[in-house]
Formats: sequence, C-alpha cells, structure tokens
Amino acid sequence: MPIRSLAILANPLARKGTGLAIAAQVEQLLHARGVRVRLVAGRDLDDARRLAEEAVADDEIDALVAVGGDGSIRLALEAAATVGSDTPVGIVPAGTGNDLARTLGIPHKNLPRAVDIIAAGHSRALDLGRVRMDSGETVLFVTVAATGFDADVTIRANQMRWPRGQARYLVAAIREISKLRVRHFTVSVDGRGVVDGDVLFAAIGNTTSYGGGMLITPDADVHDGLLDVTIATKSPEVGRGTLLRLMPTVFKGTHVHHPLVRTARGATVRVESDPPAFISVDGDIVGKLPATFDTLPGAAHVLLPG
Repeated sequence: MPIRSLAILANPLARKGTGLAIAAQVEQLLHARGVRVRLVAGRDLDDARRLAEEAVADDEIDALVAVGGDGSIRLALEAAATVGSDTPVGIVPAGTGNDLARTLGIPHKNLPRAVDIIAAGHSRALDLGRVRMDSGETVLFVTVAATGFDADVTIRANQMRWPRGQARYLVAAIREISKLRVRHFTVSVDGRGVVDGDVLFAAIGNTTSYGGGMLITPDADVHDGLLDVTIATKSPEVGRGTLLRLMPTVFKGTHVHHPLVRTARGATVRVESDPPAFISVDGDIVGKLPATFDTLPGAAHVLLPG
C-alpha cells in the first residue's frame, strides 16, 4: 500500500548535522510525491527513542523513516518492536557502514531511489537480534553483534574521523592487529558446545555483513529466525601475519573456509570469555561478556524494494 503520511526520524548528532540536512532533502522529495511528512529529531538518544515510539504508535502515521547509519535504523526498528507496532520502518542510509540497507537492496547515495522505495510502501517483517548480558542489560541489534578483536576494532574505528566508510574499519583493524589480544572463549549454540579455547573474535550475525560490507556471517538470513556465528580460533602458530592474510577474505565471505574458523547457526548463542571482552552491536559498544544472544523473529517491519 502506498505511503500517504509518515514521520522522519533524524539523528541530530550524526556527522555534524548532516543527518538533519539529509532528512530535509528527503522531506522535500516526499512532499513532491504527495506524502505528508512530520520531521522529528531528538535532543539526545533517549529523546529520539521516545519520539520514535510515539511515531510508530500513532494511527495517522503509515511509516517511520530512519535517516542515518545502522545505529539510527536500529533505534527505529527497536521502537516498533518495543511498542509492538506493525508500522514499517523506511531506510535512508546515511551512515558509515549502512550494512542493513546493503542487505535489503536499498541504495546508498541515491536519495530519489531510496524515497521511491519508501513511498511505494512494500513492507516485510524481519528478525531482530537480542543481547542479554549477565550484568542485567539487554539491547537489540539489527546486523551483527561482535566481540573480541572485532569489538576492539569498533572501539578504534569510532575514535577515528577519517577515512570514511569501509576503509575506516580496515585501517582500524590493521592498527589493532599490533595489539592483538587473545582471550579464552566458551561458545555454545542451542546448548551445544562449539568452542572452548583461545579465540581472536566471535561474530553473531542477524545479517551477512558489518563494517561497510565485510561479509563476516555470509550465509545469515534476516528472515529465518536464526543467528549465524563465525569464530576465529587461535593456535600457537597463528600470529599477526595469519590475521592480516585472513582479513581480505572477509570481504568475499571466504574466510569461513579457513581451518581456524568455526561456524554455526542456531536460535540461542551463549558466549563467555576470560577476561571479559567488549560487545559491539551495529557498530556501537554496548557492554561486556558474558552474554546470551537470541532472535526476535519477525519483530519489526521494514520497507523494501518491490
């Protein structure tokens, strides 16, 4: 059903105000297509979350459009899931990674096409991932949750301002290799032990990629109700050189064939580490292990290409 009225959620903190500027362009394009638009921008994260929840609960709103990166899109989808609304979320990718948009076939740097997809109103339910930390915190994720080396790279990348996009994660990873930390991990999937030993990183994917197209869980399906797990184990003969050679293969998803990489799929993933490693979701650091990861099948709806 074509969209007639919607709210645009912009991140006022993104890229020195460019999120609001892009949202204004989207508003003009939607007006030209006869769509009524309400532009909302929270003062901070909590205010943005409140506005998003109000929008998806409003019967006069046909869709909530998120302008930004995977974190901003997660906020909008999380609002719909929290309220229990089937109001779909439209996506205008304007972040660093834009991995969910890439997975769903929504173009980056093509506002008219992204707006056409929104206005057409074709929606489908998709799964959300959930992290329940033993500390008591619970967060949702849209793309990939990662820990170990991957989260260390996220911390470094978030401190960088250049380069942008995929290159930022690659540069951050190369720099982080010099500090390579190995931790003892215990990982189980649906109660079955997968790894109990030294690990470089573990990634739990609701979608295929993170970091702007790095296919860390290349066979993940955002509609199957399951999580894909990729774990890079560590043996005594594996060092920085091995990891440097492994990194380029992640862009093609062929790293999963390396003998030191373990993969699994399931509904519930339990991860512990010594010492406790940071956890990143959708490019944001949210806490530390130990934690349990699971899915919320069909928890939110998203607008897709027809």
